[in-house]
Amino acid sequence: MRPKSYSNLLQSVASYVEGLLKIEDCSDLKLALQIAKKRGTPPLQVIPTDGRCLEILARSVQAKKIVEIGTLCGYSAIFLAKALPANGKLYTFEQSEHHAQVAGEVFAELNLSSKIEIVFGKALETLPSINSKGPFDLIFIDADKANYPNYFDWAIENLRSGGLLLADNVFVFGYIGEQDLPNGDLANLVLAMREFNKKCVEDERLVTTFLPTGEGMMVAIKK
Repeated sequence: MRPKSYSNLLQSVASYVEGLLKIEDCSDLKLALQIAKKRGTPPLQVIPTDGRCLEILARSVQAKKIVEIGTLCGYSAIFLAKALPANGKLYTFEQSEHHAQVAGEVFAELNLSSKIEIVFGKALETLPSINSKGPFDLIFIDADKANYPNYFDWAIENLRSGGLLLADNVFVFGYIGEQDLPNGDLANLVLAMREFNKKCVEDERLVTTFLPTGEGMMVAIKK
């Protein structure tokens, strides 16, 4: 019997789960990726199993108002939108004009435009524009890693009690726990993410954990 550990790294287990869930067979997701590929959007979206985690977590708090920081082609937004009721709203923030246009095309094709509002521009400058719409039930961060600590400052003030704060890529491609920092700009990303993770853990308004996904997902609930 193998000893229990924080993360199961066996590829056979990953293949089993992916084959069992068959999330990627969803026609909406296939269409989103087809549009993204056609328009030249880089394939940096969450993997299907992580997207399902987002949907389940959003459903668990019966989210009606969601904020997503980092849209890309709109792939993760599809999962979040699935969890929303008919009158729910997702505000997704994107600073790339190209990505915003592609996501807009995806949402229009899937009849999600009434549920999802794309806010174009740098998130740190545009997030305050929706403060009056809050507090929010769920906030998902999946954008430029260097600004995660700054996104935290906005999120913690605009999340309702009982709401969820989620963040992807918090293991920084596996470098987060390395004693020696990597070379170049990656070192700054590791330092920024360590600051973000520490903020999430040490803020007494949150109860925090980390899901051992491939990229690492931080999950916190506001007391």
